[in-house]
Amino acid sequence: MVATQLTIRKPPAPGASPCQQRGAPGEAIVILLVDDDPDCRLLIRDAIAESKITNRVFEVANGQEALDFLHRRGAFADAPRPGLIYMDLEMPGVDGQEALRQIRSENTFRDIPVVMMTGVCDEQQMRTAAANGANSYTLKPANAEQFLRTVTQSTSYWLTIHQSPRQHRPPGSCGT
Repeated sequence: MVATQLTIRKPPAPGASPCQQRGAPGEAIVILLVDDDPDCRLLIRDAIAESKITNRVFEVANGQEALDFLHRRGAFADAPRPGLIYMDLEMPGVDGQEALRQIRSENTFRDIPVVMMTGVCDEQQMRTAAANGANSYTLKPANAEQFLRTVTQSTSYWLTIHQSPRQHRPPGSCGT
C-alpha cells in the first residue's frame, strides 16, 4: 500500500506567527497518521485542516506500514521524515504498542513525538504506552465535535508550542 499524502493549503489563522508549524529551518513538519480505520484518518485530517495548518499529512493503515514509512522501505522509498505521528493502538498485524516500541528502540526516531490516539480507555494500555515511549495518550471521543477539538488542540501543541532540537523556532525570530 502506498501512503496517502494530503497537503493542507489553507492560510494560517489571522495573527499566526510565521514561526509556527516549522521543523528544521525552511521545512514544515510532516504529520504521519497511523490508523486502520479510514474514517478515523479522515476525521483527523479534517481536524488538522480546520486548524488551518499547512503541513503535509501522510497516512498508513497499520504499524508495519508506519515502520516501512519511517525506514523508507518498498513503496515508501521516497517518504519524508515525519515530525509528528498519530498512532492508533488496535490495528491488525503490527499494532500501535509494538510499532511504538520499535520506533523508540532506534535512536534515529526517538525525537519524533508519537501521540497514541485510541478508543481504548485502559490504564494498563496507558502504562504500557508510556513505558514504550509515547509522548501522549489521547482518547478518541465518540462525539465528532469533541474528536475534532481533541485533534486540533493536540496538533496545535505539537506543532506550535513544543520545542525540540530538530524542530524549533530559530533564535530571535519570534520575539521572546
